[in-house]
Amino acid sequence: MKKTFDKIEKSGISINDYEEEGKLCGYELNTCTDGGVNVIIFIDFRDTDKDPKNEKDFKDLFSEHVNNIDIDEEIELNRQDKSYKQAFTLTEAVKDFTAYKKRLSKLVKSLKTI
Repeated sequence: MKKTFDKIEKSGISINDYEEEGKLCGYELNTCTDGGVNVIIFIDFRDTDKDPKNEKDFKDLFSEHVNNIDIDEEIELNRQDKSYKQAFTLTEAVKDFTAYKKRLSKLVKSLKTI
């Protein structure tokens, strides 16, 4: 896990354990788009047969999450915030979140070599 987490952190993403009642349940990844939009990714192991301490399981869930990022949904959620709407046109938002997903997808591919 250390090499995987090191590579993720070198890409500018911080990782925090998520625990409930002293049990590791997943990880919170604090990410940002190039435009500065903070996006928290929660890699949730609850209700799965996967082990949060298993590197392959982490990579699988992280990859699944990245593949399932819905750019339209992300923009729609963020546009509920008045300051976001003032800072980003729809065109800028699409470019920003498209680049974000592409960057995360490249990271996922690079983790396969570890």
